[in-house]
Order: sequence, then C-alpha cells, then structure tokens
Amino acid sequence: MIAVVRRWLPWMRPQDASDRPYKWVIEPVREGFFARVREFWRYRRILWFLCSRAIKSRYEGMTLGPFWLFARPLLPIIISAFVFGGLLGVPSDGVPYFLFFLTGQAAWHVFDRSLMMVTRGLTINQNILKKVYFPRIMAPISAASIALTYFAAFMGMMIAAAFYYLFKDGIWYLRFGPELLLAPLVTLLSLVLAIGVGLFTSIWQLRFREMRYTIRYFTQFWLYLTPVIYPLSAVPPQHRWIMYANPMGPYVETFKWSVLGIGELPFVPLVCAGVTTTVVLLAGIWYFSWAEAAAIDKM
Repeated sequence: MIAVVRRWLPWMRPQDASDRPYKWVIEPVREGFFARVREFWRYRRILWFLCSRAIKSRYEGMTLGPFWLFARPLLPIIISAFVFGGLLGVPSDGVPYFLFFLTGQAAWHVFDRSLMMVTRGLTINQNILKKVYFPRIMAPISAASIALTYFAAFMGMMIAAAFYYLFKDGIWYLRFGPELLLAPLVTLLSLVLAIGVGLFTSIWQLRFREMRYTIRYFTQFWLYLTPVIYPLSAVPPQHRWIMYANPMGPYVETFKWSVLGIGELPFVPLVCAGVTTTVVLLAGIWYFSWAEAAAIDKM
C-alpha cells in the first residue's frame, strides 16, 4: 500500500542527490579593511552603473541637455572676472584675469561640486539602497562623477579661452611639458579629499536634512581661504601659512602652476596636503563603515 501511494505521489519518493534543492549558505561579512576592499572590487560594475545613472539623470528630460555643463558655470565666471579683474584690479601674475580665474575655478570646482554631490549620495540613491544590496560606500562615491563632467567642461572652456587670447594677444598661455602631469594628480587628490570629507557628511545628511546647505555655507568661506580669486603672490608671506594649512590651497596653486606656468610649486605644502588627504579618506572610510548600518536603517 505504501509503495502504491509513493508511486502516485512523487514528492513522497526518496530523492536522489541530483534532485535535492540547492542550499544557500548565508554567512556574515568578515570585518576588516581588506575584506571591504575585496567586497568593493566584487561589486565594481555596480559603481560604473551608479556613475552613469547619476550623469544621465542629471540632464535627462532637459531640452538643452549637456549644454548646461558650459552655460551654468560660464555666466558666474564672466561676472566674477569682470568684478575682480576689471573693477577691483586683482593681480593675475601676467595672465589675463579671465583665464587665471577660470583655471583656479576648474581646480576648486572639482572639490566643491564633489563634496556637495557626495554629501547627497545616499539620499539620491535611497530607492536602490532599500531594494538591492551592494557596498553602501559606492553610493556617495558614484555621486562624485557629476563633478568630473563639470571639470571636463571647465577644461574645454580653458582651451577655448586660450585660443581666444592666442588670436587676440598672439600668446599661448597654456603650458606644455612634464610639469603638466601634476594637473591630473592634484585634480585626483582634490576629488579624494572631497570623498573623504563627504563620507562623513553623507551620513550626517541622513540625520540632518539641512546638512547640504550647511556645507554650501562653509565652502563659500573655504573658497576665500584658497588662492582661486587671487594669486598666492598677493598674500603677505607671514599669512601664507593659512593658505597652506588648507589642503586645497596647495592643490589649486599647483594646478595653476602646472597649467599656466605662474607662481611656484609648493612642494612641501603639497606633500603635507597629500598626507592630510590620505588621513581624511581613511578616517572617512572608517566612520562610514561604522555608521552606515544605523543610518540606512533610519532612511
């Protein structure tokens, strides 16, 4: 009788090894820096997806689209160059002030925009974070890709301005040579510094919604402590330590030195800024790893 029942009810028959369901084993993620790095590398394709998604969503549905990359920063730069260079006569170390200011803004904008977008990284991607698991640190890092598109637009405007002054003054102000290799290096360091600070502020943004406005408030003062509007040569020697205590000071000054050939290379402050950036990044990674679970649960 039992044999007949098993024949008609397959689920009661003994299963072979091939018929047994696959067993999923869920294990806790190992703690430690290297475990985090391996997990980050395993999900690296998601980082590329989040970066492309952030860029596309920024201008999707707009009539002018990527044109805003050039139009949005260009008008403030023209007005600022007219006020500081034309009306106030701020020196520019022998370079047309518009090109001087545009170069400084290109270096500063990488940090400024990256910090703002990294701060909002968790908020922007909160719908995905609630549905799919991937290393949460990818969300704020991917938001910095928008700032790189702005940097590319600034570089395009710098080249266009250089050709304008070449036809106007007969002088090519941009620099060619091995010194130019320092420009992408300090740009990368500026981006890393913004990510390091942003890993703190992205957590705080989930707790305090006005954090991004606070960041905007402080970066306005940070700009004036960075030689963007004025050259470092206009700062009295006894006060230059203030500029060098700010990591963005050596980065912006090195960027202008490598691109325009003006000023001098602040080697020692640049090394100190690199060390500070590394410490800020490591501290940001540690803090984000420690606070991300509790912060995202409250999202």
